[in-house]
Amino acid sequence: MPQTPGNSDQTTHGGVLGIDVGGTKILGIRVVNGEVADRIRVPSQGTHSGVVGQIESVIAQLIERSDARPRSAGLGIAGFVGMDGVARSAPNTPGLIGVNLVESLRERFGLDVFVNNDANCAAIAVAHNRPPGAGLLAITLGTGIGGGFVMDGTLIRGRHGYAAEPGHMVVDPNGPKCPCGNRGCWERFSSGSGLGWLARRAADAGNGDSLIAVAGSADQITGETVTALLGQRDPEAQAVFDEFIFYLALGVSNLIMLLDPDEVVISGGLAQLGDTLIKPLLECMKDQFPAAVTQRETSITVADLGEDAGAWGAALLAGAR
Repeated sequence: MPQTPGNSDQTTHGGVLGIDVGGTKILGIRVVNGEVADRIRVPSQGTHSGVVGQIESVIAQLIERSDARPRSAGLGIAGFVGMDGVARSAPNTPGLIGVNLVESLRERFGLDVFVNNDANCAAIAVAHNRPPGAGLLAITLGTGIGGGFVMDGTLIRGRHGYAAEPGHMVVDPNGPKCPCGNRGCWERFSSGSGLGWLARRAADAGNGDSLIAVAGSADQITGETVTALLGQRDPEAQAVFDEFIFYLALGVSNLIMLLDPDEVVISGGLAQLGDTLIKPLLECMKDQFPAAVTQRETSITVADLGEDAGAWGAALLAGAR
């Protein structure tokens, strides 16, 4: 059965919980009257079945530390999440595939539970309090790439609940294999893990001595290695980042041409780069993909909520006001 977003009255309860479950971290917040009353962030075991136990642990801690018992919990999980809240495919969190979190968490904690895709939750958060009629595309850049499209206040989910999953649109049919089964998915190039892959490829080609010096070896290079060196004006890191930006611009431009949103808002871990991300993205789009920016007035920004957007959207899903 499709889930209906919560509408709890937080003035008489311990608020609601919002849990963002990604490939590298789990972020849990407790929201009371529109304010974050508590927050827990832990590394995720997204690739192991232990991630379910981690989710339960985060919820248990948030409940234990609350003066009054929360009434409901919303979860945003990475993957193809159906209308019933069950992930049918989750390349970055395979431990959640087929797990009915709605039923299991409701039974364990006695809470109303609502589950959606993590990027859809980010879209809900970013679109909250936007003017009627606005079209908003939210893109999350984390371990993978997620997306959510809100039009006139309505989250567009598609027939099965899988709409706006841009991370798995193919941008290079000769690119690397993706765990989803495709080859050359967008998130293989323009996510946090994709940035690391581009850097390792550069190092293997002899263009990453500075990256290897920081990471210790080529196979230890990550996206964080690149972003750390960007601040030092390292030319090898900059070359990798330029390639990352090209693929990011390619994907964003395609989505703008397809959906014609009023605004594109980027959240997730890489959104913390701010202008370091947005300025070269806009420049690349104007240079390489001008139709997406010259024929319309679509704004492209990073979310004010940063990496918290998914958790906030999950809390809104559960009834936060």
